[in-house]
Amino acid sequence: MADVQRNYDPNNRDEVQTVLRREIRAARLKVTLDRHLNRPTSDAVKRLASLELPPFVRDGW
Repeated sequence: MADVQRNYDPNNRDEVQTVLRREIRAARLKVTLDRHLNRPTSDAVKRLASLELPPFVRDGW
């Protein structure tokens, strides 16, 4: 198994949700740009773009 390099702590729920929200939004942007530029979009990017954004929750609120 290959080592995975992360810029977040996988045990920190807030960080994981922040990264996931960012990745989903980036995938949505890519789908939109690909559509406008008549480029194909991979199925993986389409699936990621279709995910619901995780809730934005902070401890102590």
